[in-house]
Amino acid sequence: MIQIPKTELENRNELLKQAMLKSDIDAVFLPLGIYFQYYFGKSASPSERIIMGVIPSDGDSFILTPTFEKSNLMKSTYVEDYITWDETESPYKKFSKELSDRNIGYNILVDPKLWISEVEKINTYSDLNILSGHDLLKTQREIKSEWEITQLKRASKASAEGILASLPYLKEGMTEKEFLPILSDQTRNLSNNPLSFALIQFGENSSIPHGYPSSKKLKNDNAVLIDSGTSINGYQGDITISIPFGKPKQFEEIYQIVYDANRSALHNGSKNNTGSELDQLARSHISSKNYGDYFTHRLGHGIGLEVHEEPYIVGNNNHNLKIGNCHTIEPGIYLPNKFGIRIEDDVVVTKNGIELLYDTPRFNFDHI
Repeated sequence: MIQIPKTELENRNELLKQAMLKSDIDAVFLPLGIYFQYYFGKSASPSERIIMGVIPSDGDSFILTPTFEKSNLMKSTYVEDYITWDETESPYKKFSKELSDRNIGYNILVDPKLWISEVEKINTYSDLNILSGHDLLKTQREIKSEWEITQLKRASKASAEGILASLPYLKEGMTEKEFLPILSDQTRNLSNNPLSFALIQFGENSSIPHGYPSSKKLKNDNAVLIDSGTSINGYQGDITISIPFGKPKQFEEIYQIVYDANRSALHNGSKNNTGSELDQLARSHISSKNYGDYFTHRLGHGIGLEVHEEPYIVGNNNHNLKIGNCHTIEPGIYLPNKFGIRIEDDVVVTKNGIELLYDTPRFNFDHI
């Protein structure tokens, strides 16, 4: 169950209102989804019955909801003010009247994932200047509070330890699909939450950057790549561990290159870097070893309520990192039809540099 402290939600709302006033925005409309979860605390996906949270720049927040959903919302949000609609009436007409009665202004930002059909229905009864709130909303959400960083540390730890606890169960002849429930059980034992996702790749399947569990059987002298994560209070961990099963040819050489690239970004990156520059710190090391053509994806992505969110650590991101950004560092080398190695850590940008959210134990070649 997701439990976000009321004070955390109230602080987010207050920060949003301050940003709205600076930008001459009168209100933000948030349907069920990630931003509703971020500002109101309830995790749910939109359906054909509209539920809409409204955060005015001046005044208290309120929620438009079907009458029968009100009790559920009251249990899972801090909001006390509800506008209810019955099955036989138009929620959009009622919503429009409420906006007018409350003197909600003209300039409105909405969750960028709000269905365009809902915008059209709202404007059937209202004359509003409705624009995507992407830039304003993501700017706040990509800078994590101390409470959020604590959740991400716990999620990163549980994700890593779930993988590590499952590794002793690997055996020759096991399929990727057969390993999945083992990984799932070990991860749940550590987090009390299910896996959010899992990539399990044996042998040449590991040379595909994103490969999902298949009937591929584990053989001796195969590479094993596991990329998975679980969540704590909705905040996602995302860890990749690559190990040898036996002694695959070239594995130690490639592993060391990828590890050093990971550490180059970790130890040399800071808030003074753009996403592009941080990407280049790792990429240049791999290129110097003549494997640049085999590092085929960005260095990383933001983590939070979503596994992939801003900021993206990619060659065309020319924005500086900010203190409180949490993201992955995950360089990889993928040799077609042979194997791939990716080493992924979750990190946070601090005033002192980039720090691991959890220091995942890595493979020690002295043990083989």
